[in-house]
Amino acid sequence: MDEKRFRVDLYIASLALIFSGLAAAAAAYQTYVIRQQFSATVWPYLTFISSTSGKGWFELDLNNAGIGPALIRTAVISRDGKPVKEGLGPTSLTALGTAIAPERAEASGDEARAKSHSHNDLTVTSLTRGDVIPAGSRIQLIRIVGSFLTKRVVADAHHIDISVCYCSLLGDCWTKRLWDPAAEPHAIRACPAT
Repeated sequence: MDEKRFRVDLYIASLALIFSGLAAAAAAYQTYVIRQQFSATVWPYLTFISSTSGKGWFELDLNNAGIGPALIRTAVISRDGKPVKEGLGPTSLTALGTAIAPERAEASGDEARAKSHSHNDLTVTSLTRGDVIPAGSRIQLIRIVGSFLTKRVVADAHHIDISVCYCSLLGDCWTKRLWDPAAEPHAIRACPAT
């Protein structure tokens, strides 16, 4: 009788262990589903938007089309595949301003004065680690007014690339490049340290 009682106890204990394992697995899956749903509510989605006009202006913006803020971790400007550093000193330029320096130098020469009937105006914004782009907003990276400089920058735009690594509030990270043939950002494990 004791051996039969032992088998029944072992059977009941085994069933209890199986059911508790199933309950733990269900709770873990439910936690995963809740995290996925929550991460969708704080998901940033960065895109580059460029605008130009035959009247002599060009603008490049970084737009957050997602529903959560984008936390910028790294932003690298490159010209012909080589990273561009920001200028130093009181007249320092952002890396993007430095990247278009050859076009600016050409536009400020005598040829530019002869060909251009209006002045060239350049506005460049820096994008650095720790910047936040709120959901539904955009940052104007560069704006050029003036037909001669605009033509030069647009003609040589393929030489300049921008790569941004950003994260959501939950730590999910993506990279987005200006000249990436893929339309959507690429998910990555973590942004590289600068």
